[in-house]
Amino acid sequence: MFNKMLIAMGWLLVTIFSPIPLLHAAEWIVPEQIPTIQQAIDLSVSGDQILVSPGTYLENLNFLGKDISLVSTGGPSVTIIDGSANTQGADLGATVMFSSGESSAALLNGFTLQGGTGIPISDSMGVYRRGGGVHISASSPTIINCHMVANAAEFGSGLYAYGTISLNLQGLNFTNNSGLEGSGIYLLDSGICTINNCLFESNQALTAGGAISINTCSQVLIQQCSLLSNSAIIGGALYSRLSNIQFTDNQVRSNLASLLGGGITLYQTTCTVTDCRFSTNSASRGGGIGIDGGNLEILSSLFTGNTADADGTAISTTINLANVEIRRSTFSGNSSTNGTSGIHFPPFSSGGASSTLTLSHSILWNPSGMEIDIPTIAQVDYSTVSSGYPGTSVLVGDPLFEDPTTENYSLTSGSPCIDAGDPLQFLDPDGTNPDLGAYFFDQRPAPLKNLSCSLADPCGTAVTLDWSPSTQTPDSILISIGPNQTQLTPIASLAGDVTNYTLDPGSSGDYVICAEPIRAGMTPAQGPSYCEVVVPTPTPPIAILNLQCSYNPSNCIADLSWTNGSIYLGIQLVYGGQNLALPGSVNSVSLPLNPGTLTTFQLIPQIPCGQILAASECQLLCPIPEPRFLRGDANMDSLVNLADASSILEHLYQGSPAACSDSMDTNDDSVLDISDPIFLLLFLFGSGQAPPAPGLSCGQDPGPDDSLTCQNGLNCP
Repeated sequence: MFNKMLIAMGWLLVTIFSPIPLLHAAEWIVPEQIPTIQQAIDLSVSGDQILVSPGTYLENLNFLGKDISLVSTGGPSVTIIDGSANTQGADLGATVMFSSGESSAALLNGFTLQGGTGIPISDSMGVYRRGGGVHISASSPTIINCHMVANAAEFGSGLYAYGTISLNLQGLNFTNNSGLEGSGIYLLDSGICTINNCLFESNQALTAGGAISINTCSQVLIQQCSLLSNSAIIGGALYSRLSNIQFTDNQVRSNLASLLGGGITLYQTTCTVTDCRFSTNSASRGGGIGIDGGNLEILSSLFTGNTADADGTAISTTINLANVEIRRSTFSGNSSTNGTSGIHFPPFSSGGASSTLTLSHSILWNPSGMEIDIPTIAQVDYSTVSSGYPGTSVLVGDPLFEDPTTENYSLTSGSPCIDAGDPLQFLDPDGTNPDLGAYFFDQRPAPLKNLSCSLADPCGTAVTLDWSPSTQTPDSILISIGPNQTQLTPIASLAGDVTNYTLDPGSSGDYVICAEPIRAGMTPAQGPSYCEVVVPTPTPPIAILNLQCSYNPSNCIADLSWTNGSIYLGIQLVYGGQNLALPGSVNSVSLPLNPGTLTTFQLIPQIPCGQILAASECQLLCPIPEPRFLRGDANMDSLVNLADASSILEHLYQGSPAACSDSMDTNDDSVLDISDPIFLLLFLFGSGQAPPAPGLSCGQDPGPDDSLTCQNGLNCP
């Protein structure tokens, strides 16, 4: 108490002296600001939010009538409140308590609650500890995303609620809780209670309701929950007494009751079971559901794999008066060691009441024994009963389930149960006569798979559709087109086995194309298949632009560059009698020229449509280069010596060929005569002048043109 006073005084000083005013709906953070959760609750007011960081908190919490939000930041797997320390006192062993009129605005979200032992309550039943994980009394909190694990109280080990006007429980897990009754949840004298999307697994009760016990409650809605592997003497998963229950879209599996109701036991209760699955539950009687008076309505539900030692593997009643109505449900694969595998009411001889059974549009197909064993005459119509039964349109043939070994009790296409119902009562969702059993056979065709649309011709407006073949071929396929899914115009009706189609919208634009299979006048439940395609606006193709042609005079290499005016499939280059195919993305090329020959280059582009555009062309002439030589090097060995004088004399007087007469003209007078070898000898052995350029190194003749010719000298590139 002293510590709480210090904390309260500290926050009071912060409130008084803080330059920032504290507003309502404050946020408290545990343990960063406040060391314990209960201390944060003590300091809070309705509308505040308490955020709890991950960790394990040894506390027993009391909301103290405050409509606050208690929320973990890390979720239930890492944020644990352990009530084993009894921090509120030995008799306040609930991990979390709501007992001061909290409303639905009081929120508990995201915790694991464990170690709670409940609060002792004295009433007509005696003194028992109630509510190990959560104890609710005359309050209506909202609890979501919490795990109640390993709590132990005599009533409601996971959660106990008494006198609540309304209660909202969502996304809760109740696991391994144990007690006397209702080890997961115990509801007593309450109003509207909603249990949604919760898991109840491996909870054990010594008497009734291994997972849930409901007593004198006006309206309890249990939906989208899984009740797995719970156990009790009666009502392995759920027990209800003097209450009204809506039980919808739940899975009840592998629960055990040693006496009655492996899945559910109902005592003087009105219960509607809709879209549920009861499988592999077991009891002495009533492996699926046990009824001790009251009214039970079962709609569109499956009972399979349930077992009973005695009678009524699926459903069994006691001697008390009960009214059972079953519509559009399937009972198959249930078995009893010594009695009825389907539905059993006690005989009059053992004190059985005149209970009633109405069976309609259902299938009872269990491996052995009587499907219906009751002392009165049941009202049976439009149903399959394997052992037979008097009634209207009662079938006894194999319903031909899809795969019972995997609990797939859908009907196959040849089932006698298809369209076997009474169309005056209702129709199936596909508009056909009602089928028998929990799962109707959808006779509508499946939508087309893998529908795609693409341009058939990139230069046109035609569109090609492709799709995968259907498992069951429809009668026809309707093709429609439009600007969107709401403005479609039918354009073709194709045979059902067709898997492609080409259409032409005739103009550019954005199109939605619909392909809808039709069988017996019916279309897919999911609607047609759609694909979208953009037909582009055609643009005039443009030939090559800005063609630039040049060459390097030193090596006669031509360089061509240009701009592609359109997207080209390819470019054909024609030059010098050659054809060269270029990729359409290329915009430059380098090629050798033949010196002295005028070369014409033509670039001819082709667009993706196949059209060949006008050629772009240019011409280049690389002149023959002047020969390079060494003056005086008559024998072209890159040396000037006596051998060269001899070569000149041989040419002059013996007529030997001259590879480079310019190099023999050693005095560069444009005449080959005796003066040339003399000039060279004077240079080599006397004091004569050096030969004129190019005299000492390779080069071109700088003088005027003359009649003397020359090839490139050796090593004179």
